[in-house]
Amino acid sequence: MDVWCAIRTYPKHAEELGNPIPQEPVFFLKSSSSVIGFDKIDSCDGDVHHEIELVLKIGQDLMPVQMALGLDLTKRSVQDRLKAEGLPWAEAKAFTGSSVIGDWVDYNPNVEYSLKINDNEVQRGSLSEMSWTPGELIDKLSAWASIKAGDVLFTGTPAGVGPLMPGDAVTASLYLDGDSIDEQSAVCV
Repeated sequence: MDVWCAIRTYPKHAEELGNPIPQEPVFFLKSSSSVIGFDKIDSCDGDVHHEIELVLKIGQDLMPVQMALGLDLTKRSVQDRLKAEGLPWAEAKAFTGSSVIGDWVDYNPNVEYSLKINDNEVQRGSLSEMSWTPGELIDKLSAWASIKAGDVLFTGTPAGVGPLMPGDAVTASLYLDGDSIDEQSAVCV
């Protein structure tokens, strides 16, 4: 299983970090060994930032067949240093435990998702807010990468990213037509 990640798919998130909004999709790759479930998250004493994302599982026809709540965790100070030096971000984005993925449910493009830290909602998003549809992201990626059934795609994060601190309670929720269809929780250490 390859773990693909689209960046800056939500214009408001790109703006909040002072990043340009790309004219076409941009991706990076994480190792499968970075994947963990919701349980305990290493906050690195506030250096790890949360990014709630909808994660898609790719099917035989290279279309999404399942989805899950996910956290693309970022060591922000490491990323800032690497960006300033013009270097790849792997150390900041692909470390052990940086790809948190919840339970898989059938794909539905009409879902919304949110993230609460200590019962305060900090992020909320839906696929309709993205610059590209999941199909467009997969088409662009498959034009140059050999994606296959079983690969997963982190679709990008809405605005509201921020640091996680030891002791924080993290709750990610997935909604369809206003009803909760999945909830995942973790604690930060």
